[in-house]
Amino acid sequence: MHSHLHGHPALIQAAEALSRLPAQKFEIYFQRKASTRIEARDQKIDSLARSEDAGLSIRVLRDQRLGFSYTTSLERDAVERAIQSAWEIAGFMPEDPHHDLHSFSETPYPSLERLDSSGLAQPIDRKIARALALEAACLAADSRIRGVRKAAFSETRYEMSLIDSSGEQLWHEGSMYSAGISCRAEQDGDNQMGGASSHATHFDELNIGEVARKAAIDAAEKLHAGTAPTRTCPAVIRRDAMADLISFLSDSFSAEQVEKGRSMLVGRLGERLFSEKVTLIDDGLLPRGAASSPFDGEGTPCRRTTLVSGGTIASLLYDGYHARKHGRQSTGNAGRSIKAPPSISASNLYLEPGSRSFDGLIATASNGVVITDLMGVHTANPVTGDFSLGASGFLIENGKIGRAIRGFAVAGNLRNLFGSIAELGSDLEFFGSIGAPSALVPELSVGGS
Repeated sequence: MHSHLHGHPALIQAAEALSRLPAQKFEIYFQRKASTRIEARDQKIDSLARSEDAGLSIRVLRDQRLGFSYTTSLERDAVERAIQSAWEIAGFMPEDPHHDLHSFSETPYPSLERLDSSGLAQPIDRKIARALALEAACLAADSRIRGVRKAAFSETRYEMSLIDSSGEQLWHEGSMYSAGISCRAEQDGDNQMGGASSHATHFDELNIGEVARKAAIDAAEKLHAGTAPTRTCPAVIRRDAMADLISFLSDSFSAEQVEKGRSMLVGRLGERLFSEKVTLIDDGLLPRGAASSPFDGEGTPCRRTTLVSGGTIASLLYDGYHARKHGRQSTGNAGRSIKAPPSISASNLYLEPGSRSFDGLIATASNGVVITDLMGVHTANPVTGDFSLGASGFLIENGKIGRAIRGFAVAGNLRNLFGSIAELGSDLEFFGSIGAPSALVPELSVGGS
């Protein structure tokens, strides 16, 4: 039955051992990651580290009771113990009619190519050169950049596999490259730190020069920042700050959080809650997306889901369990690590951009503020949406960016903020798996220090 299985011997061993148990269904999840990280300082290698970790987790269904266990050792004994644990734990768990495990043969899967074999095969000195170039480019970008604290290049190759109780196997592998830098700007006795990072699924698509330039700008533009006047005024929320807000909002779309009353969307499905400018997409199949995969952590095919359409709440995110419980279909949003059972999480979540340039948004705001940084977004209330956050940014004076400001507070309500968006920029950018354009809101309460 398992002759066609491939991968690590522990995976095949687990499948054979589980098939001998009288469980109704089982599922094996395997994951392996191999990473290389290079840090440069003063045009020399500061550190070069390689790591590899692998593990597998097991779920067993026994009389509507679900047992879960995992092991990060792939030795035969450890795998045996994990299987035994999952079986025993299932016996103690409460029965739940909504427990089930996905059968992979029932579904067609999208194809998704995410492995950059030629990038992984590049010699290590080319990768070291990337880290050194990142540091050099940042120092060269602006004469006020006086030091680089850390310039890092990293690559990760990952693979994951799922096997179900009928011996069907899913397999996916991919690569991820990233560059990150933090630097210090100095002028007339003022010192400010700045930074930037970027990622790509392919080695040649990682733009080192762009990361260096953004970090230098980030540090230099904070120099000699003043205080903000206390007032209510128009605000342009820059795309990186918008990404933080969208990231916070993502939990509200989890069917589990809604069910538990921990979301601002309880009872709001089908309602127009946000500005008609707001269309929010979760796309697990986004080409080159940081979180793209042909299947989720339960083996459900990933897909594109419109969560907000023209301001109307159109869908929530579901895994298999909550889909069965609420008579819906899974949206393929079961996130997964080795050490925990699947749970609902967004994939590539982004706000569809508008047509205005960033400068166009600034001109429309006329007088107000640009928010470039929000501190403590996680402290906002997920149920009411109320927030009071530390911020930094710039004044907008007569439709142009004026002096830098920092140490002020912005307060309001997330639902109202997304409800009042007047314009969205055309400058969509992904920060990890969250994508955002800049946004113009007509009124934001700003408190100076």
